[in-house]
Amino acid sequence: MRTPHLLASACSASDPEARYHQAELAIWDELSRSLAEYPQIWRSPEEGAMVLGEEVDELWDEIRGNHVGRARAEAAQVGAMALRFIADLYEPTGSARRRCRTAAGEQHDALALAGPRDRQFSSSHEAFGFLKREYDALWSAIRFDEPARPIAARVAAMAVRFIAEITGASTAVAVAVR
Repeated sequence: MRTPHLLASACSASDPEARYHQAELAIWDELSRSLAEYPQIWRSPEEGAMVLGEEVDELWDEIRGNHVGRARAEAAQVGAMALRFIADLYEPTGSARRRCRTAAGEQHDALALAGPRDRQFSSSHEAFGFLKREYDALWSAIRFDEPARPIAARVAAMAVRFIAEITGASTAVAVAVR
């Protein structure tokens, strides 16, 4: 787990808004690590979607294994790659940090559009289903040459919700989705 301090904070925060904020920080931490390790810019939407798809597959593996903590860490990687998709493919100018801040703003705005409204996810399987549906929509948009940017923001928003709402706790926590 590359961002354990942030993921632990998101898991233990009692304030719902703090949980989402900590989840966004976990994704930002993962994104910063990715940019440092792999500074080259993705050259095509297909390349970006395949890298993102690899992270989605790794998330599913952790969910199937009932490894909630590792699944949350994978969700941070999914969110980071979704932001990177926007930053690398749709923000052609400026520093990587500025491009990624723009993408993070889009992800934040998409929180209200992602997943079930007015309720928390009931399980990691349900949360993954919503995230996978958004990823599939992204791939479809690329395939049919349609706008993929807003869908990538929803994939990142689903990753935020996964981290903030799937805690492994046996009791449900009431959370107001923005």
